[in-house]
Formats: sequence, C-alpha cells, structure tokens
Amino acid sequence: MYGGAATNINGLYYTGVNNTYGLLSGASQDPHWSVTYANVNGTSGNATYQGPAYVVNGGNIDPGWVQNTGSAQWIVPPGASPTSAGGSTNTGGDYLPGNGTTGTNAASYTYTLAFQISGAGGNGSAVTNNISISLTIASDDQYSIYVNPALNGNGSVKTGSSTLASSRTNAWNNTTSIYLQNFTDSNGSANANFKIGTNYITIVVDNTNSTTGTSGSNALNPSGLLVYQVGAAMTVGGNPVPEVGTWLPVVGALGLFVVRRFRLREPGAASVGQRLLD
Repeated sequence: MYGGAATNINGLYYTGVNNTYGLLSGASQDPHWSVTYANVNGTSGNATYQGPAYVVNGGNIDPGWVQNTGSAQWIVPPGASPTSAGGSTNTGGDYLPGNGTTGTNAASYTYTLAFQISGAGGNGSAVTNNISISLTIASDDQYSIYVNPALNGNGSVKTGSSTLASSRTNAWNNTTSIYLQNFTDSNGSANANFKIGTNYITIVVDNTNSTTGTSGSNALNPSGLLVYQVGAAMTVGGNPVPEVGTWLPVVGALGLFVVRRFRLREPGAASVGQRLLD
C-alpha cells in the first residue's frame, strides 16, 4: 500500500464535551467516545456496558481523582450506578463491576474515539510524514492505549498484533502527558501507525479495585476515563496543528501545580477507584 503525506487532523475531542466543544451536563451521552467492548464478570462483549459513554456528575467525582477541567470531564461506560450498592444506571454515577486483574470478577472497558487525518494519498494509506499528538489520560484504575489496533471478532484488542502506545497503573490522578507519534524524537519512540482517512484511539481501562490477580469480591467500584491536555497539542511535520476548542492549542510549555493526595475509600466499600468504530 502506498504512503501518503498528512496535512491536517480533525475530530480529536476530549472526553465529556459536545460537538461545539462545550462541557456536557452530567449523565449526558458523550457523542464522540464510545465503549466498544466490555469484558465484565466473565462475560465477553457484555452489551450492558457497551455503547456511548456517559458523563459523570460532578458530585460523583471521587476525591482521589484528577478533577474535571474547564475543557474535559470524566466519562463512564453505560451501566454505571451511583453507589457501591447499585441504583439507577446511566444517571451520572461511576460505580461499575471490577475486582482484580484475573478471574470472573475482573472487568475491562474499551473506549474508542474516531478522528480524521487528511492529506495526499488514498484512504488507508500509511502516513509518511511525522505526526505527534500529545494527550493526558487519567483512569480508574489502569489504562492501555492503542492507535488503530487490530481487533478480535468480538471487538476486543488483539494485543499480540497491536502496538501498545502507552500504559499506566493507578492512573486516577495522572497528570503526565504522553505522545502518540509515528517517529522517534526526544519525546519518545514511534508508537503509532497513522493513516490517511479515519483513525482510532482505543483505550482499555481495567477496573481492578487496586487488586492484582484474582479477587473473590464482586462489589461495584468507581471507574472511569478522563482524556485532557497538559502539553503541546499536535504537530504534522513539526508544525503545530491547532484544532480550536478540541485539542487545545498551547504555545510553549504549560506549568502545572499538582497537589498529591491520598486516595480516599469509603468505609466498608471497595476501592474508589469493534472498532465502533474500528
């Protein structure tokens, strides 16, 4: 397949914003980010937790999480409840199944965003010039991010055939940006294969209750995803590509004051903590 030269990027949205980049109200469906696969309590492709993501109500943001920003909000899969005991789903709550990293009580949720790269070359052509996209991801509890991953028939990421761009455990208060790029520079190694046409950012979030291995608990725990920006936005061939209102254009470095805090837990409760598109 012939390569193509990218000229522009469109359709990159933070989590929890509408089509004109304003903040959505709590419990609204996110029009850009969807949960395209869920493996919950031993059920692969659990339909209850798949579909458009929902915005977490501000009052339900866990005290240990990075808080919502003026341009991004936490989102959750469909099926989230307001308390550890359950309750009305899809009403802005953030409690979901997930205990441990293995066993029938483990749960993972795959979020997907489609975006466009325009340029010379036919759709599907590999991008030959340099592209870099900076973003910051917070999640409860941990995440793995891919660009245009290979998928299994049920919509899950085919990890053996996909490039892992980045991952982080205990990520609910993460403020460190990462770079998705198809070249190696001072920001890191090539970790993404971009193409002309529709591309996909895929983020797998594991709700582990901070437990490694198998857990016997089936309690609901807070989980969610926040995609926001703390660094330079994106470049094509080394030139900034500001997309007004979505991935914020930033001139120079952005300083952050980060308050480190303990993660709070409720007494007696568990941890707070396909391609839909592709």
